[in-house]
Amino acid sequence: MSPVRVHPFALLAVVCVIAGSTIQPIAAAADALTRTVYVTVTDDKGARVTDLTPANFKIKEGGKDREIVKAEPATTKSRLALMVEEKLIGDSQTRVGLFEFVKRMAGAAEMSLVTIGFRNTTLVPFTSDPNLLLKAINELSLNAQPTSNMTECINDMAKVFQKDKPERPVMVVVAFSGGQAGGPSAQSVLTELRQSGATMYSITFGGGAASNSNNLSTMGDESYREQVLSDGAKQSGGRRTEVVTTAAIPKALQQVADDLASQYAISYSLPDGVKPDKRVNVSIDRKGLTMRVPAGMPDK
Repeated sequence: MSPVRVHPFALLAVVCVIAGSTIQPIAAAADALTRTVYVTVTDDKGARVTDLTPANFKIKEGGKDREIVKAEPATTKSRLALMVEEKLIGDSQTRVGLFEFVKRMAGAAEMSLVTIGFRNTTLVPFTSDPNLLLKAINELSLNAQPTSNMTECINDMAKVFQKDKPERPVMVVVAFSGGQAGGPSAQSVLTELRQSGATMYSITFGGGAASNSNNLSTMGDESYREQVLSDGAKQSGGRRTEVVTTAAIPKALQQVADDLASQYAISYSLPDGVKPDKRVNVSIDRKGLTMRVPAGMPDK
C-alpha cells in the first residue's frame, strides 16, 4: 500500500459501505400509522428500474398483508455515514475511492466522514457540502492506528442514527476482512443496527489483515466482526462486497452509489390500533428483477 494525496480532480474512488435501506414511521391521518421501507430494485443487468408502481409490490408486516399507499423511486436525501478503517486510509486506492464516492453522492446525501480505530473519530459531521469532505480526505493521516474495535464502532454509529432518527439512514463501511472485532457481541450489534433503521454496505479487503492467532478469544472476536460485516449488510437490505485488491474498491464503491440510486420508497399503512411489528416482507411481481429488502425494522 502506498500513501498518496488525492487532488480535487481525481477520477476514481474506493470505499466500504454500510448504508441504509430503512423503515421509518411517517405521519398519517386519522390515527392510522404509515411506514416507509426503502428497497433496492435492479434489472438483470444491475441497472435501476424506474417504472414500478404500488401494484407491482406486496408487503406483509408481522405476517399480515398491508395496504401500500405509495411506491416511487426514492428522492429523499440519505444521511450517509462514510466509515473507513484507519489502517486503510494510507492506501492510495482507498483514498481515491473515498474521494470519488463523495463526488458521486453530492446532492443525493448528507454525509459524514468517520475513521474506525479504537473508537469512531468523526472528521466531518453530517454535511451537504462535499468540499468539506473532499478536503478532509485529502488531509487524512498517513500514520494510521493499526487496531480497530470494528463491532463497537458500528454499534456506536447505529446508536447515533437511533438518536437522530433520520428518514433514510445509510452506513458505508470500508474495512479489512478478519482481524479483531472488539466491543459487544455480533448479535447485540445486529440488534442495534436494526433498531437504527440503517441500510449497511460493507466493502472488505482481505489483504493480510486476518489474524493467524489460535487464541480462542481472538478467534471469537474475528467471528463477531465477520458476522456483523456480512449479516449486517444482508439483513439491512444492503450488500457486502469482498475484494482481493484495493484497486477494486473504487468499483465496489460505485456499485454502492448505483444501489442507492436504485432505491424505491414504499409507504404502507397499518390498520387503526395495530401496533408496528419488526418483521417485514416485501415481494415484487415482475420477473427478472433483483430486490434487496431489510429483513427487520425498528420496534417502533
